[in-house]
Amino acid sequence: MHSRPRVLLLGDSIRSSYQPLVAKLMADRADVVGPDENGRFAAHTHSRLAGWLAELGRPDIVHWNNGLWDCGHWWEREPEQIPLDQYVATLRRILDDLRALTQSIIWATTTPIHEDRIAGQYGFDYTNKEIDTYNAAALAVMTAEGVAVNDLHAVISADVGENLGEDLLHLSERGQQRCAAAVVTAIERLMKG
Repeated sequence: MHSRPRVLLLGDSIRSSYQPLVAKLMADRADVVGPDENGRFAAHTHSRLAGWLAELGRPDIVHWNNGLWDCGHWWEREPEQIPLDQYVATLRRILDDLRALTQSIIWATTTPIHEDRIAGQYGFDYTNKEIDTYNAAALAVMTAEGVAVNDLHAVISADVGENLGEDLLHLSERGQQRCAAAVVTAIERLMKG
């Protein structure tokens, strides 16, 4: 590991929203980087990973999530939802690619939606039951592979009303702060380990 570890954050717009706070909180001890682009589906992250790494450099630690885009229903897409077995297979491929770079990998669970979010309102629908199913499948992989887990789902679930924004999906400012703090804690645990 370099004197200042390079920490790569991967994920969708949830990650994008807390990344600047993580970078600020860790400015004195790590270089926190992440793609400008939304990581979207696991398959998108997998397809773009080599390009992002070429741009951002080899990481010492990776904090990573894919899930919301995979378990959501997007009516303009076929299939409307990424099948669970396909999602899991893609996570395994990403994990293999990341392990070729570093063993210091943290998996973050997918955050919940607010139960008041109305299906059909935004063109991309979710249920917490499906989020839980996809989280459980991802956790089974990561646990079996000995990957550290950061339970951001639990962080946001503690107070979804306060932690989610107006669209009842993305993080509020408070939610971003709470996730950033949990991400920093997870990264520090690996740095000390």
